[in-house]
Parts: sequence; C-alpha cells; structure tokens
Amino acid sequence: EVGSLCLRCHEKGTTRLLMLDIPHFREIVLMAFECPHCHERNSEVQFAGLIGEKGRKYALRVEEGDLRAMNRQVVKSDFATLRVPELEFEIQAGTQKAQLTTVEGIMSSAAKNLAAGQEERRQQYPEVAEKIDAFVAKLELCAEAKMAFSVEVDDPSGNSYVESYSQDPSQDEKLAITYYERTREQSEALGLKVSEEEAQAQAEAQAEGEGERVEEVPEISPDDPYHGPNSRGIVAPGSSVARGDSAFAVERALGKYTSPEEVMSFPGTCHACGEDAETRMFVTKIPFFGEVIVMSNSCDKCGCKSSEVKPGGGVSEKGHKIRLNVTDEIDMNRDVIKSDSSSVAIPALDLTTSLGAMGGLVTTVEGLLKEIEKTMKSTGRFQIGDSASDDDKEKWNEWFGKFTDLFSLKEPFVIELDDPLGHCFVTPLEDKIEDDDRLTVEEYERTPEQDLEYGITQMKLNQELEAKDDIDA
Repeated sequence: EVGSLCLRCHEKGTTRLLMLDIPHFREIVLMAFECPHCHERNSEVQFAGLIGEKGRKYALRVEEGDLRAMNRQVVKSDFATLRVPELEFEIQAGTQKAQLTTVEGIMSSAAKNLAAGQEERRQQYPEVAEKIDAFVAKLELCAEAKMAFSVEVDDPSGNSYVESYSQDPSQDEKLAITYYERTREQSEALGLKVSEEEAQAQAEAQAEGEGERVEEVPEISPDDPYHGPNSRGIVAPGSSVARGDSAFAVERALGKYTSPEEVMSFPGTCHACGEDAETRMFVTKIPFFGEVIVMSNSCDKCGCKSSEVKPGGGVSEKGHKIRLNVTDEIDMNRDVIKSDSSSVAIPALDLTTSLGAMGGLVTTVEGLLKEIEKTMKSTGRFQIGDSASDDDKEKWNEWFGKFTDLFSLKEPFVIELDDPLGHCFVTPLEDKIEDDDRLTVEEYERTPEQDLEYGITQMKLNQELEAKDDIDA
C-alpha cells in the first residue's frame, strides 16, 4: 500500500498494488485507489513484462445461453482494439485505460457508458438518443448471454489476453489465437525503434505483395514459437537451447560428456545492472547430438550469474521427433535437451505444449516433468485460485494428481519432443540409438511455413541468389 493524492478532493488516499501472474500470458500489476474522504475509487492494470515479440489477436465466440463463457477473464491493454462484429461495435486503442475484467464486464460497462448521457440527448437529439437506446438494449442482451456474438481483441503489443478453459489454448474450440508481425507504423506507435534496414525490408515486402495483400497485418500459424507466458528470446537458428539460474550450472550438467579443450573469455555486459562483466565460452560435443556452445556470465558488481547453451553448426535438414517410453528410474534419469523451438507432448496427461513454451532446458526426464508441473501451477491461478469455480478446481486438482502417478512410475508413460530445427536430444542407453528399444527418433520434412518462420526460406533464397550471381559472373 502507498499513499496517493486524490484528484477529486485533493486529500490523501490509498493505492494498493498486487502482482498477478496470468495463465498462458505474463505478469501484470493491479492497482486500486480508494479515498476515505470523498470515497472516490478507481482501478488500473499495468504490465510488468516487456512488449511481446509479436502482436496477438483473440477471437472468442459466445453462444446464446453460454453463461460460462461470460465469466472468461479478459485483459485489455492500452494498445488493444476490441470489436463485436455482430453489433459493428468497436473500442479503439487508447480510448480506455488497461483493465482486467470479464466478457460480461466488457459488455455491461459498454452499455453503462453509452447510457450515461441519454437524458441530455433525449432533449437535444431525440433521434440519436432513440438509436442509442436500441443499441444499448443489444449490449445488455449480450451481457446476459441472450444472443450469440463474437468478441475480438487485437493488440499489436501482445499484452492482451482472453482466458481459455482448455489446458491447451489451441484446443479451445470457442477461442482462436493468432500471432502476427507488427507493421512499422504499429512498432512506432508502441515506441519501438525501427532500424532503416528493417523499415526498407518491410517496405519492399509490402510492395511485392501489394497486389495479393488482403490484410494489412500478415498472420502466422497458431503454432507460433512465441506462444505462452514463458517463451524466451528470439527463436531462430543459433538461438539458446538451455538456461541456468547460476553460472556453470549448465556446464556441470554437460560436463560428463566432454571436457572443454579451451575456455575463452571476453568482455560482456550484465543484463541485471548493466555493468561490465566477464563472459566465458567453450565448445563441447554431445554424442548422437552434435556440437554445442556453452556460455556463462558472472557480474562482480551485483553478483548476478547466468548461463546458457546454444547449438553449434548448421540447422538440420529435417525436423526431429523424439519418442521415449518411460518405464523405470533409469528412464527418469535420462538427460534431456529441450530447445527453444520444440514442443513437449505427454499423452498420459492429454498435454501438448506450444513450440518454445518454457524456453530451453538442459535437464532430465524427471526434471522436465517437474518444470511442466511448476509452470502449469504458476500460470493456472484462474483455474485453481479463489476466482475458479468448484468444478474447475476439482478438474485441475485431479489433473495435477496425475503427476504423482508419473513420478512414482505407477504406469509406464510416453514423452514426445517435436523440434522442427532438430535441436532436441534424449540420452540413449545403447551405443546406437537404433538399439535402444525405448527411444525412437523420427526425421520429417519441415513445412514451408516452418521454413519461413525460422528464416530458412530466406537463407535458401540468399544461397540461390549468390549461386546465380556466380553463374552470371
């Protein structure tokens, strides 16, 4: 709690702050102000994280009589535009403060705000007031779920959110989530710096596709690697595939394979305090996997330490899908490298993570399960917290109880890692992976959309252009 000035009576009021972690989203700060003198009250939402890598667009379908859908939580940022296509109703970006509400709250507050000045309108503009009354009646029907409608939230900053009632948001039949690249104008409106090279490349791309372009913002597949609250960094060839909370944590995890022949040191910068810090790096090889680069950073000023692993060499020609049948403690202790570009599927839990969820990890099978359980509990407060219904709490508690069965190996289960870049790894028990009857590695051709997403299409195009220039020369 902090003391704040009341703008209405100019007396001292109280502002309460609450940090909240939204499931499948990110952290936000709820601020509520109350004045004991004039009883003025208001609330506001601010975002504790950074602007998302890409914009988000949510499309929710509410059927007539679906009261449960009306209770879905909605976070609307300052940069979000909200639309109800059936009513041709739109709340433009910047016209309202960021807020945490529900679908019902959006519709009822819109009806209340429109009806605020109706008495004056009836006297001055009776025809306009009559039309507004009819429109407010439709909003009230929507707020009571007495008519079907759709809600669209389009946010270039990626800081808006609509609650999903499915453990995997991509499986929610009533909710569609789309990710898209921001235009230069949208980036500038968010206060982001756009380099001249990026602006020129974007202008050329827009000029090339101007004849075929239907929408101003290019949309991307729902399997976007930036989905989820815990995606980290830029997912591209050469990106991080592991993280550690302390220096040399990852080195110790991989040290059993090969010792570094040479450890290189070079000046770096501490990401916590911005002071100069030494960065150490060495290259090692993992059997059946390939070359990796281990990096660690240690700051003498603030004591912050971090480490990460990046894949060395080129990008695999094909994607990899690893399937492991876990039957005993030996399987639980197998080493696992999960990259930033991979997804994890556990059929026993009916769980499939999106590409890049939880970032990169160097761990074991048991450690991967614990990380998934920890992530789901930390992001599931709407489903298991005080605001959840008894049915939701019972369903989620039963689902979390399945983790106990997996840890105790009550029954064998399967873990699948799917990585379009082929940067995942699970330790085999035999000298040849083919001889390990519990572990299978399947290679597959990447789709054109995946090649485009990870920049492989551009690399192939550049190679073709260079080859053509050599021939012409």
